[in-house]
Amino acid sequence: MASPAPAPAATGTRWSGGVLTALFLVIAVILFYLVYVALPSNQHFYGLIWIGILSLIFAIGCYLAESISRDPSAQRSLAWAFFGLGFAVLLLTLGLAPSYGVPLGNWQWIGLLLTFIALAIAIALVGWRIRALQSTQARLAVREQWRERPAPSAFSYAAANSPSVPATAAPPPPPPGGTAPPGGS
Repeated sequence: MASPAPAPAATGTRWSGGVLTALFLVIAVILFYLVYVALPSNQHFYGLIWIGILSLIFAIGCYLAESISRDPSAQRSLAWAFFGLGFAVLLLTLGLAPSYGVPLGNWQWIGLLLTFIALAIAIALVGWRIRALQSTQARLAVREQWRERPAPSAFSYAAANSPSVPATAAPPPPPPGGTAPPGGS
């Protein structure tokens, strides 16, 4: 008899998370640099706004990239970094607009309001995600406890639920008035 051929060795893809993280970082640095250099020096205010928006887009991309990687810790860290960078750049740029020589107008107040609304929505979604992860961990712990219990045998299950096994009768409920039933004494 011939022995079966050994299964091919699984290719290691532990480096894919690092490559994906490096790819996001390189693309982000190149785009941020191009945005900042493409605008003349008196337009750096708008370049910083674009960098903040691109950071938030990269944060969403890194969050979605967690599903591709086996170990998403690098993408999760990068998503948090882009999240913080994006909101910090937007809030500081819009808040410090007069220092850039840009007069503080209604559109900047609207921009600040929209940024705060987006931040509140993002914080609410982060809270929802954390609660969902905690709920999943609790379910997995209960499932693991259930798996560790020994399975009942088919014989003991059938014997416990057999029609020939009398059901234990519960005592009758006491009468409503609390008196003894008639006929006894």
